[in-house]
Amino acid sequence: MGIAVLFFEYIGWHYSRAISEMIGLFGNLAWFFYHFFSIGILSRTFVSPIWRLEERYSGRGFNPQALFESLVVNLISRIVGVLLRSALIISGALTELLLAALFILSFVAWLILPVLIPILFIGGLTLFLL
Repeated sequence: MGIAVLFFEYIGWHYSRAISEMIGLFGNLAWFFYHFFSIGILSRTFVSPIWRLEERYSGRGFNPQALFESLVVNLISRIVGVLLRSALIISGALTELLLAALFILSFVAWLILPVLIPILFIGGLTLFLL
């Protein structure tokens, strides 16, 4: 009698509480990777100068050379910033996609596992006895 009760309690836990905890775990991991890669902050500051390096035009009057120098430095700083931010955003997005794929795979495996264990056990016994 005790084994039957244990079996039904396990099945109840396996398909109710464990699934909700698994979904919560996925949510926590998705939140962690989103903030680890700073996807939101990097998206908002996408075209900001990298490391706040910004050359100010401080020439008195009109000086084309100083104006061009500050323009080039600011342009290079923004291009480097966009490239680095793009790489981090893409890495974060790929990590989130990999996490989602692994979650779906593990969720399907979790649903099938209680049915698969007896099937494999009986299949192994039939192979052993034949």
